[in-house]
Formats: sequence, C-alpha cells, structure tokens
Amino acid sequence: MVLNDKHSRFFDVIIVGGGPSGLHTASFLADSRFSVALFEKNSEIGRDVVCSGVISKEAFSRYDLPEEAIVGRLKEAELLSPKGICINYSHTEEAVVVVDRHVFDKKLAEIAINKGAEIFLDTEISSISVNDEHVKVFIKTKEGNREVSAKVCVIATGINYRLQSSLGLGRPKKILKGIQVETRLEQIKQLRMYWGSRFSTGFFGWAIPLIDGRTRVGVITEGDALSSINNILSDLGHYQNAHSEQIKPKRRGIAFGTITRSYSDRIIVVGEAAGFIKTTTGGGIYYGLLSAEMASEVIKEAFHTGKFHAKTLSRYEKLWKGTLGEEIKYGEYFNKLFSKLGDNSLDQLFDAAIQDNLLTHVTNNGKFDWHKGTIVKIIRSPNLRRVLWNRLRDKRVEEISCD
Repeated sequence: MVLNDKHSRFFDVIIVGGGPSGLHTASFLADSRFSVALFEKNSEIGRDVVCSGVISKEAFSRYDLPEEAIVGRLKEAELLSPKGICINYSHTEEAVVVVDRHVFDKKLAEIAINKGAEIFLDTEISSISVNDEHVKVFIKTKEGNREVSAKVCVIATGINYRLQSSLGLGRPKKILKGIQVETRLEQIKQLRMYWGSRFSTGFFGWAIPLIDGRTRVGVITEGDALSSINNILSDLGHYQNAHSEQIKPKRRGIAFGTITRSYSDRIIVVGEAAGFIKTTTGGGIYYGLLSAEMASEVIKEAFHTGKFHAKTLSRYEKLWKGTLGEEIKYGEYFNKLFSKLGDNSLDQLFDAAIQDNLLTHVTNNGKFDWHKGTIVKIIRSPNLRRVLWNRLRDKRVEEISCD
C-alpha cells in the first residue's frame, strides 16, 4: 500500500519498520481494534533479509507463526574448534527450525493486515517529533513528503539507530559484522559451527543445511567477514568463494547490547532497534517477538488511562528487563571472557567442555533461547573455569608488560 491523500493523517499507533518485531506489534494492536499504520522503507516486506533464520520451537509454540516458512529442521550439530576438535551434539527432540525470512516476514505482514493494520511500503521516516498531544512522523515517499500523527510511535527499524539517536535513546555498545551466502553443499547433513581466528573474531561461523539441499553459510565477527566466510567455504570443500559471481554474499550489522533507553514520551522501541539480541549467538527474532508483545501490553494500558508520557511507558522497560535483561547481560559478560581466548585457549576450552560433560547438561537442561543457565554452568565447571581464568590472567600479564 502506498500512502496518499485518501488515507488518514492520524492513527492510534504508528510503527516504523516492517521486520518481525514491527509486524508482530502491528498484529497485537490491530487485533485490539486500534488503528495501526506501519511504514516500511523498502518496496517489499522481507526481501533480501540477511539472517540465519534459526528460530526455536518455543517461539512457534507461543505465537501463531507461519509454518510454511520453514526450510530446515535442526536436531544435531557438530561444534568445531580451531584445530578441528569436534563435539557432536544431539538434542532429544527437534529444538529449532530454520525459516525463509522472505516468506516468514511476508506471512507476518498478511496476518497483521488481516487483523486490520495498514502497511505502507516505500515510505521512509525522516524524523519524529513529540508534543503533549501526539507524536508527529515526517515521511518521504516517491510522491513527495508528508506528515502523519498518532498517539504513540513504535520504532522497529532493526539495525538502523538514526531515529533512536535523534530522540536521545542511544545506540548499542557495538555493531558486529554479519555475512551470509546460500549455496549447494549436498554433503552437509547437520548444523556445523566454527570457532577460531580463521572463521571469526569474537564469535563464530555456521553452515546450516536446508531441506532442498542448499546450505546457509554465515559468520558473525568483529574482524574480516569476507575472509572468514571464505575460510568456512574452503573447509566445506566448496570450490567457489564469496568473491565469485555465482555466490553473492549478503552483509549486515548486528547489534550487541541494548540501547540506553527503550522508551520516552509517546515512543517505544522494540526488537533489534532496542538491541534485543542474544549476546551469545546474535539471534534476535524471538526476543523481538517477545518485546512486541510486551510493548503492545503497555501501549494498550496507556490508551486505557489516556496517559502516554515516559513515566507510563517506562513499565515496558521493566517488563523486558525482567524477561530478557539478565540473559543479555550474562551473554555480554561471557562474550567478554570468550573474546579474549586465542585459538589454543579455544581448543583447551573444547577439551574442558568434554571433560566437564557440558553437552550432557545442555541436552538435559539447556534451552535454545535462554543461555544464562549454561553460562553459569560453564563458569562453575572446574576445567572450563580453569581455561577461562588462566587466559584472563595471562592477558592481564601481557597488558601490564606492555604498559
């Protein structure tokens, strides 16, 4: 839908961004009979999204998510250390699925529209202003510029933090580099995860088999993303690298850490736009969906009381911190430890994980979206703790020597 003079200039809620968190928020609020306008800068929902597409079965159980978007199912994995130590992991049941984000997002958009939300494509939000009566959104379209107003605005812009910065809400602590390709690798039958300097700086790489024989290969890193993904492709025996014409890598930034504040007068920020990403894996779809539900609950209460100032909307931050806050903080803490490990220490960590039976704990107690318990287990396990603390001690000695 394209915004024109026939459409209302005032809505109950305006949502900026047409990813899963924005679309899910639109569905919740439209289902409660609010007039909802969602503005997406691209010409199509879900086109050329860069995402591993891995979502837990918990998310599908909690929400009405589109099963037709599923293109892979994961139960087993190979975890590979820098020198090739392999830990085989098998869950007792299928814990996660892989989705085609183009199909997934389009279906979420259809659900939102069927519930009454209006979705406008090719509309870019240039700025937002707030006063005592409403929030005003300034829109750029091919037909020209317009102003549209609402009682509340939800920012769901993903990795773009321009609006949040302009409103004084801040940015995440850092932005990681993500890169991904899809190619045919028939021999890959289960998820592979790669650690070490050849494959990633500070995070990891992956190869995800899809149902149709393709493989989704990607990396999250603080270093050279292209070299990292080429090293994984080489390890997989692929004769082409990401420089070739046949393989076109897609890149994107990935938030690490939350923004300073997720609300202000008449404003709420959801999903990756607020930094709601698993700081252990970089995944964010489920956290985005959860934040959409919490934001919608707070917005509905605001309409009930007729109060939309920051004090009222601050309950949203209390809600997400109660659900996601410790998960994100524990992930940040563990990443700080993990990112200091060199390849030798990572190999030692893999050996320690085997000695401490970490995978048995994960199989019996681990949850795909909730990693605090596993992080606590790692820190408390004797051999794993020894590797981490020894490396921290050595790193400190190196820093003192350089001073």
